[in-house]
Amino acid sequence: MPTEITVTAKLIAVIPETPDIQTLRLERPFDYRAGQAVQVTLPGDPKKRFYSIASSPTETDRLDLTIKSQQGSPLYASLFRLKKGTPIELVGPMGKFALPENPSGPFYFLAGGTGVAPFRSMVKWLLDKKPEVESWLFHSVRTPEDLIYREELLQWGTSQDRFHYVPTFTQYSGVDPQKETGRIGEAMLRKHLPIPEGTFYLCGPSELVKDLERLLQETMHIPPDRIRREQW
Repeated sequence: MPTEITVTAKLIAVIPETPDIQTLRLERPFDYRAGQAVQVTLPGDPKKRFYSIASSPTETDRLDLTIKSQQGSPLYASLFRLKKGTPIELVGPMGKFALPENPSGPFYFLAGGTGVAPFRSMVKWLLDKKPEVESWLFHSVRTPEDLIYREELLQWGTSQDRFHYVPTFTQYSGVDPQKETGRIGEAMLRKHLPIPEGTFYLCGPSELVKDLERLLQETMHIPPDRIRREQW
């Protein structure tokens, strides 16, 4: 793993993803593995926060952090004060939630909300470095408007033979009946993964991750050594 350091990185851009989610694009200050995270201190917000890196190590000109904030919160106010060139304090890279050194797959990424961020990094790295490795991304959100990286992931899912993108909506019924709705569950996973022989990666709110881990182990009998998890 790359060595953890404390640095300051300049803000390149703030990219709106959804009404309450933005991606901060920073100058890349260090090397990292796909899936790792950083500790962030934003100007005007003394709280130290941890975010997965959404950009891939193959995207050498940037480090992307996707952040959700509620309107009226100190974090929300801090984000809207940021301007291009603002220095952001980072500590990282952190964590072992990453692809193996020599990934062979297949990989099954199960995400809720902004838990998709580290998987965006992993999928992009696989597409750039190991296009022969098969991967699936299941992303659970409330409505289509809550999908992060939507157009990019849809494009990858249609243009890349070995990457499969499965968004699903928990509070929205106005979709193509052939598309998925509801939370990620056994029926959905068995429909797309009749013989799941690879490694599962889980990321999202703690209750979602715990439920998915229980489903995989107790219902689908996936061995614990084939499950990796990250939660908040």
